[in-house]
Amino acid sequence: MKKLCLLAIAIVVVACNSNDKITDVLQISDFFSVRLDPQAVTLAQGGTQTMTVTAFDGGCPGPAATPCNPLAPGNPVTVNGVTTFRSTDTTVAKVDANGVVTAQPKAGAANIIMTLQNIPGATSKPSVTLADTTPVTVLATGATPPAVAGMTLTSSRSTNGAGSNDTLTITYTDAGGATLATQRATTNASGIGRPAFFSSNPEVATVGATGIIAGVKPGSATISASNTVGGVTKTATFPVTITDPVTATISVTTATSGTGIIFFPDSITVSATEAVVEGRPNTTTPGAVVTWAVVGTTLFPNTFTTTTTPNNTDCFNVTFDTPTAALSTTPTGNSGNIGTGGAGSANPPLCNGLSQARLFVTPGTYTFTSTTNGAKGTLVVK
Repeated sequence: MKKLCLLAIAIVVVACNSNDKITDVLQISDFFSVRLDPQAVTLAQGGTQTMTVTAFDGGCPGPAATPCNPLAPGNPVTVNGVTTFRSTDTTVAKVDANGVVTAQPKAGAANIIMTLQNIPGATSKPSVTLADTTPVTVLATGATPPAVAGMTLTSSRSTNGAGSNDTLTITYTDAGGATLATQRATTNASGIGRPAFFSSNPEVATVGATGIIAGVKPGSATISASNTVGGVTKTATFPVTITDPVTATISVTTATSGTGIIFFPDSITVSATEAVVEGRPNTTTPGAVVTWAVVGTTLFPNTFTTTTTPNNTDCFNVTFDTPTAALSTTPTGNSGNIGTGGAGSANPPLCNGLSQARLFVTPGTYTFTSTTNGAKGTLVVK
């Protein structure tokens, strides 16, 4: 996934996200982001490609309103400044001062890095330098780029749980609709360079350089891809909906103050419906897997020691208001309430550093209790 960098001569406060947008420059600079086009290039040895540079303002409202078009994240603006280009491997691809890329007699990949520094028109505005990168793929000796007429993004599903991954397949077709090449994760037999990927809402879903979507939180996003093969640019999109996660961990931990024992978080939502779609944890008995563990967390780092009260010899039982809903995990494990078998049994209590998981397949709201101190929690299964 492409990255942007920002430098400033004046003091500048910026916020960047994985969608490559500059979201703030103290609101005193009109220069918020830049694009180097094409976004990804495949050339035959000796082939050329002229790069173009477009600067944008901060006019795109972002995911909170209508999601931005990541390929044009704002309104085009004129920037009076200096543009520079360089190649990360001049034995594969060279670029001149005008942005003309020439493929060298060596197959491989190189990145063309462009920087644009504006020259402020007033003393109240800082000088801001932004950068963008285009990967260039040079084909093997004698190979020529195929005549690509279409590019599509597909997947086995249109939903993804938060914390889950999904992999896009990129398909290139000719003018008659016949498949020329496909790319999926590490599979790329054609030699065509991969497209550049963007997410319209990286707070919901991000996408990696090989088209792997990662769910962040529930919501909707559109994944965009752009690739230029032999001088022909094609774009494609894929809408994705991120649901609640299909797995979760609930810690039995010490409170941040005092000697109380708590569940953290004490309320959590998972999606058994999405677990079925993803075939998690398996296709035989899919469902949401929730783990209860006696471990510290980032917010609650305290673990039980010999000097705490309760100390590290204390163990905890977890009971469910509907014990039959807490099924065995896969591979087959314990079902129902946790710790009912006693120490040393197949279903022991949760002692320091230990954990047990349960599988939930039926949507509903379930409560659970620590019989050690009466702490309660809520699990919502969708």
